[in-house]
Amino acid sequence: MRFTIVGAGAIGGITGAHLIQAGHDVTFVDSAEEHLAAIRVNGLTLTGLSELTVRPQAAIGPSELRAPLGTVLCAVKTLHTTAALAPIAPLLRPDEVVLSMQNGLAYKDVAAAVGADRTLVACFSFGGHYEAPGRVVHGTRGGFQIGEIQGPVTPRVSRLRDALASLQECVASDHVLSCLWSKIAMASVFFATALVDADVKEILSRERYHGLMADLVAETAAVADATGVRLIALHGFDPNALRREGRSAAAVRLALDTITRSFNPRQQRTGIWIDLAVRKRKTEAEPQLGRLIAEATERGIAMPLTRAVYEVITEMETGRRGFAWENLDEVERRGRELSEARG
Repeated sequence: MRFTIVGAGAIGGITGAHLIQAGHDVTFVDSAEEHLAAIRVNGLTLTGLSELTVRPQAAIGPSELRAPLGTVLCAVKTLHTTAALAPIAPLLRPDEVVLSMQNGLAYKDVAAAVGADRTLVACFSFGGHYEAPGRVVHGTRGGFQIGEIQGPVTPRVSRLRDALASLQECVASDHVLSCLWSKIAMASVFFATALVDADVKEILSRERYHGLMADLVAETAAVADATGVRLIALHGFDPNALRREGRSAAAVRLALDTITRSFNPRQQRTGIWIDLAVRKRKTEAEPQLGRLIAEATERGIAMPLTRAVYEVITEMETGRRGFAWENLDEVERRGRELSEARG
C-alpha cells in the first residue's frame, strides 16, 4: 500500500518505520527541516522496543506534496491538525482516506478538513518519543484499534488493519469511539499528573488524590454518556469503575495502578509534562481539554474539575505558575467553587 504520513515524530515515525519494513511505500511529511534532512541522509532510526533503520520513499515538507497520496496517516499534535491537513485536502482523491492517529477528539478536525466519509479513527496505546533528528524511541506497546467514525467494519478498514498489523496486533472495530473515549477518560488523569514535578507512579500512589483522579474520569464518562458512546475497559483500565455511583476505593486503586503499569520504566512522565518542563511549549490542553469542555457545555454537563485542570495548565504554559503538589489542591478548590457557582 501507499502511505503518506503527516508528522514524522513518535507515533508517525514508529508506524511508518514498521510499514516500510513490511514493504509498503511510505512518504513522510513534516515541518521540521532538520529532522527531514537527517532522514534523507541516514534514514529513520528506531531504538528501544524496535531496533531498525529504514529509508522512506521520500521525506518532504508540506509544500512538496503531490498526488496521489494513498492512505494518509495524520500523526501531528492535535494543536496542528487543521494546518497540517490544509495542503492534503485539495490533493486527496475520492477513494483515499485519512486515518486520525491522534488523541482526544482530533478526528473531528480531520473530518472537517477532508469530509467525514474520508475519515477513519485510530485508538492506540503504544508510544515513544522523538529523540533527535532522524531518531525516534519506541517506548511502549499496547492495544491498537481502527474503524469508521460510525458503522460496521468496511473493506477499507480491513485492508488498513492488515497493513498496520506490521507494527503490532491491530483490530478492526465497529465501536472505535468507545475505545477513544475511554482513552480520553484516562488522559484526564495524565493532564492532572502533569501539574506536579514527580513521576506518575509517585503521584498516583498518593491516596490523598485518588478521589480527585477518579472524579476527573467520572466527568469525562458523563460527557461520553451524553454523546451516546459506551465506555469500555482499555487494557485493564475501566473508566466505568470510577463513576461516582457505586465507586469503591479498591476499584480506584486498581484503575490507577493499571495506568501506572502502562508507562515505560524509562519514561515515567507524560508528554504533557515534557512539553511544560523540557520543551517549554504549549501542551495539547486546549485542543483536548478545551474541546472536551465545549462538548460538555453544549450538552449542559458541568466539568468543574476538568475546567480547573485546564485553567492551571494554561497558567503554567504562560509562566504564571510552576510545578507543585499544591496545584492539585488548587484544582480541588477551584472545582468546588465552580460547582457552588453553578448551584
